[in-house]
Amino acid sequence: MRRKKHGRRKKLIIYSFTVLVIVIMGIFIVFHLETQEFLSKEGYVEMEVEKVIIDLNPAVQLKGDCSELSMFISPERAFAIEQGLQGIGYRPGTHDILVDIIEGFSIKPVLVKINKIQDNTYFAELALQRWNHFLFLDIRPSDAIAIAVRTNTPIYANESLVVKTC
Repeated sequence: MRRKKHGRRKKLIIYSFTVLVIVIMGIFIVFHLETQEFLSKEGYVEMEVEKVIIDLNPAVQLKGDCSELSMFISPERAFAIEQGLQGIGYRPGTHDILVDIIEGFSIKPVLVKINKIQDNTYFAELALQRWNHFLFLDIRPSDAIAIAVRTNTPIYANESLVVKTC
């Protein structure tokens, strides 16, 4: 009788362990596929900051090969992007501090994707990497650009958002 209980218990443990391994592998595969999908640049155009406009209607203009994208931003973000481009600042701003934290923890910004517009609001994501771990953040495009210009992180815009210039 004891052997039957011991045998059932052993089978249950093996079965539970197998199910756990399969679930963990499934989570890893899904995460890996989502990571690969996000890091894919298909359908996106690489952009660079062409110009920052700091006046009554602050804006940032991005330019890529035969593509442009302009968006209105807050005066504070325009100033932050401009400071990042010039590499100057009187005192560290929020974006400078965030970059210091990112670098201090050996985290690398991988890329910025400006992926959609909804109700006249642009949406972006920032991919961060530490060793083989990734973190994808929903972020304002202007904040992402302010971080990207400080860290030489590539900026990509969805092809559906850009204006073709050639």
